[in-house]
Amino acid sequence: MEILDTYLEDKSTYQFGEEPLSLQSEYFNVSILKAIEQLGGKIDLKPVLVVSAQVLSYAQFSKFFEEQRKMKEEDRKKFIENYFAHCGFGKLSVRSISNKGGHADLNSDHYASTWIKYFGERPKNHPGVGYFTCGFLCGAIEAMYEVPCGTFDGKQSQCMSRGESKSRFEIFRGLRRKLNPSPSFGKQQEEDEPLTDTSGINDYKIIELIKNLHLTGLATDNGFIDAFDSTWTKHYANYHPLVMIKLLMQAEKKLGKGGVGHIRKIFTEAAEGNAYFTLGKILNSKFWKENVTGIASTDMNGKWHSCLDIMTGFGCGRWELAEGSSTEYKVNVINNPETNAFLKLVGNTKAPLGYSTGGFLMGLANYIQKNPSPEAVDTDFVEQMKSAKGDISYKEEQSRMVGSEKDTLMILVH
Repeated sequence: MEILDTYLEDKSTYQFGEEPLSLQSEYFNVSILKAIEQLGGKIDLKPVLVVSAQVLSYAQFSKFFEEQRKMKEEDRKKFIENYFAHCGFGKLSVRSISNKGGHADLNSDHYASTWIKYFGERPKNHPGVGYFTCGFLCGAIEAMYEVPCGTFDGKQSQCMSRGESKSRFEIFRGLRRKLNPSPSFGKQQEEDEPLTDTSGINDYKIIELIKNLHLTGLATDNGFIDAFDSTWTKHYANYHPLVMIKLLMQAEKKLGKGGVGHIRKIFTEAAEGNAYFTLGKILNSKFWKENVTGIASTDMNGKWHSCLDIMTGFGCGRWELAEGSSTEYKVNVINNPETNAFLKLVGNTKAPLGYSTGGFLMGLANYIQKNPSPEAVDTDFVEQMKSAKGDISYKEEQSRMVGSEKDTLMILVH
């Protein structure tokens, strides 16, 4: 089976075409989308959700096709379809696309099926949920025909989340727009030597176990990555940071006073929920019980190590526990893709903006503290964990965004 990405040890992320990739849960993909969609009455979501995907896929496929200049048009189309499925987004057909545009269809659609799973069928008069897919298609098609990014535009005309038989996207040449380039790997951080392991095992054993799963949607008929009793995507690690940057730039003007705080809440809460879902699925999986339980330490710090190793194995940078007590946990995140992207695109900020990282770590702390044994890991479980959370907070003790040498977060369990 063809594997279309590689794991970079020095960056602790997956990559293809010099675009960093990380594993993301189905729950996060649609929960963050739902929260952002609620801003639609005040913020134009197309430049936020569609264009962010467009610049990333354009950069990625431009680099790949530049190396494969002799690849024929039909082979390029097939490669785009295979890559989309490999990343778990579904079964895509771009056969009807030409250098003037056309339509692309999905007969299985990750975003649409996951939306129905968690929120039910959307009303017919609502837009489709394929914001990311629309942008992905525009950028990939521009790269395929070697035209500038911003040449093609698109809209979704059918969506399976509304009960339609397929998801269809109309791709066409629009008014050419000059779009900012992808941050690619961003501003990289020099890797520190790994901390002395205090968990009783070598952290890399867990990381290697996850990496060696070689998760791919090409292993399924529907183009979904099926693992840990759920579906996952190998998403652009830069996608949600780009989305957040664009929202923050408009927050005060479009949302009024407190707009930045509202954006922070969206990303922090979505990431916290993602922690409950991701950890719940993996720690209760057959894979974990058969491969990890016997080698992982069961004390509190050992549990922290194991959970942080999941994030490293998922390609989210290198997450490591620097210090741990019953009330305080200090975590370093080396080469956090979120930080790398921010530093490349906007430089230093006035305040640290590690909302997603902080939200996930709060969820992780609560999960370990509660040590749940869920019958099912679903939205009810996520909401139960949120409501049962005690006084847990985080602070960014050091942040590269504001000029520090590393990203260090302190999780406070009161």
